[in-house]
Amino acid sequence: MRVLILGSGGREHALAWKIAASPLLQKLYISPGNPGTAEHGENIAGDILDPEAVLKLVQTLGIDLVVIGPEACLAAGVTDAVRAGAPGCRVLGPHRAGARLEWSKAYAKDFMNKYGIPTAGHLVFSDRAAAADYLADCPLPVVVKVDGLAAGKGVVVAGTRTEALAARSIPPLEQPMVVEEFLSGREVSVLALTDGRRYHLLPPVRDYKALEDGDRGPNTGGMGAYSPVPWIGQDELAAIDSIAAKTLRGLLWEGLDYRGIIYLGLMITGEGVKLLEYNARFGDPECQVLMSQLESDLLLYLSQAANGMLPEDPPEWSTDSACLVVACGGDYPHLPSFGLPITGIEQARAAGCLVFQAGTALSDEQLVTGGGRVLNVLGRGAGMECARQRAYQGLAAISFPSMRFRTDIGEGVVL
Repeated sequence: MRVLILGSGGREHALAWKIAASPLLQKLYISPGNPGTAEHGENIAGDILDPEAVLKLVQTLGIDLVVIGPEACLAAGVTDAVRAGAPGCRVLGPHRAGARLEWSKAYAKDFMNKYGIPTAGHLVFSDRAAAADYLADCPLPVVVKVDGLAAGKGVVVAGTRTEALAARSIPPLEQPMVVEEFLSGREVSVLALTDGRRYHLLPPVRDYKALEDGDRGPNTGGMGAYSPVPWIGQDELAAIDSIAAKTLRGLLWEGLDYRGIIYLGLMITGEGVKLLEYNARFGDPECQVLMSQLESDLLLYLSQAANGMLPEDPPEWSTDSACLVVACGGDYPHLPSFGLPITGIEQARAAGCLVFQAGTALSDEQLVTGGGRVLNVLGRGAGMECARQRAYQGLAAISFPSMRFRTDIGEGVVL
């Protein structure tokens, strides 16, 4: 099978690493990829947000399966273009209409309410003055979200009136905002792989979105993650499965042929499990954690889901724990880091870590920083403390100027 992965981050590095191990693989391409993905396949330059450019790449390379990483590709209609223009090529990723669950928070909230999916109460504002009037007197804390795509950084949890009023200026002027009731509880991510008719839930992953230890600071695209999640029991899993089933029934009722990943961002509250948001693709860094634990052939499951024939038996998973820590530039999430030399990756690997490259580049054959979240360092072991220690031992071997990371990923987790 000839496979094309779209994207250039840590998620795509992890997918390339796992797909490269499949006996079904004939040739792997990654566009545009990064220096890490080049270890597992061939990087190909291209504008992955241009549906016609991706279609041409698929036709030129004779691709059998496209695996879409970033949400922006889905929102741009890449799936639609490839399925229409290259009917022999399968695509793991929904059409633009299905991906609307992610690229429009207002649509997603209406979808949840329509199909009886428990979620936070919300209001949608297109007028800044009306939003200001509401935020000036609403209960606190309150959650303000950009209606469109924001690379995981379009959410503000406002604890004060000043923060709430400032949050209304975050979306572009032409873009609505969603104001939500604040939910208290524990946050967890659960992904469902679906062929449009059936689905398999993947293991829960705990993601850390805030920049600083103790969940302080601004929201980011994700600063770390771990699995398994010991505080998710059978009752919670049953409630999550019900949310996934209602979601797929809703998509079918809407006439949407959704083949790919349904990401459920969930809050475990005192009133039960509630859905915070959908994503329409693998989460980052949740994907990296899941790939490190997956024991089945990833390519088999992805290709069959894209073909509308998901295997009846679910994938098999390791019983080991996995803990991933993100190393980012000093100005992240406000500014990316470029051109700073990176050292120590081989030493981290020698210590037993997986290192997935995210925001990296090559300069005169030297690996350098090339983005906000630069590296993902992942430790595995029998128990969370073992996995956590390995991840941080790996980080201790890695260095680049102004490198920063959270020190509390997986802290206190008892399995």
